[in-house]
Amino acid sequence: MSKVLFYVLTDPSNSMVTYHFLLNAQDLKRKGIDVKIILEGDATKYVTKLGDTNHPLNAMYQNIKSSITAVCKGCAIATRTLEAAEEQGLPIISNLENHVALEPYVKDGYQIIFV
Repeated sequence: MSKVLFYVLTDPSNSMVTYHFLLNAQDLKRKGIDVKIILEGDATKYVTKLGDTNHPLNAMYQNIKSSITAVCKGCAIATRTLEAAEEQGLPIISNLENHVALEPYVKDGYQIIFV
C-alpha cells in the first residue's frame, strides 16, 4: 500500500493551494492510499478557519480531518489555535523542539509532500 504524508505549512487563506491540497488528499484517501497530514506553521489556522461550518471548504476539511496525524503544538500556540485543535480532538504533537518530527514517518515509508 502506498503511504503519503502531507506536511502542510501554508496559510488556509491561500485558497488555491488549500483547495488543491484538500482535493488531492481526499482523492488519494478515497482510492485507498494511506494519507496522513501534519499541520505546521500557518497551516495550524486550518483548525479554526476551515473548521468553521460556514467556510466554503469546510466539507472538504471534514473529509480529511481524520487523516490529521499531528498539529504542531508550538505553532498552534503561536497562531492561537491550540484550544480549537484540542476541542476538535486533533493530536497535538511537540516531539521536535515543540514542533513535529518527520523521522517516524520517513522510517515508516511515507512519501512526504510539502504544501
